[in-house]
Amino acid sequence: MSSLKKQWNHLRFLIIAPCVNYQDEKLRMDIERWKNVLNLSGNEKQVLKQLLSHHKEFRNLFVHRNTGRRHFCRMIKLLYPPLDSLYIMTNNIGGGLYIQHGFSTYIAAESIGENCWINQQVTIGYKDDTTAPVIGDNVTVTCGAKVLGPITIGDNAVIGANAVVIKDVEPGAVMGGVPARRLK
Repeated sequence: MSSLKKQWNHLRFLIIAPCVNYQDEKLRMDIERWKNVLNLSGNEKQVLKQLLSHHKEFRNLFVHRNTGRRHFCRMIKLLYPPLDSLYIMTNNIGGGLYIQHGFSTYIAAESIGENCWINQQVTIGYKDDTTAPVIGDNVTVTCGAKVLGPITIGDNAVIGANAVVIKDVEPGAVMGGVPARRLK
């Protein structure tokens, strides 16, 4: 990395660092999860700086975590432009959410539990005018999957690539196909 780019990364982090709420337990869980998945090293602030500098999906999640702080969000978006094809429309998201390759991903669940993993080109949302899905803890939604309508995805479930889930999923189930059926 060039010296100028390193200086820019350091400067923009110095601007937002005093405003970050390091007491937010969900944010701390997010940082720890991303640190583990990406095998990053350093303390919480160093890892946050790396994540904001190099991972646009994390930027989207960070902005979402700070939605109630309008001016801070504007500053974050200016200094760390988020991924413009990743939409997070869920109010209640547990800590530790990891979004891998968030390109063309729409997340509009009623709620999402802790330590979930969402891949690219995933749609989690409405099937009609009813409510959105409820996603449990430790759920993995792989690339291209669709989770639609007023359904519940149980804890530790895995939604396979390109699956279309329109019915409740039991805890620990592995789902695949169109429409999705239990594979394991």
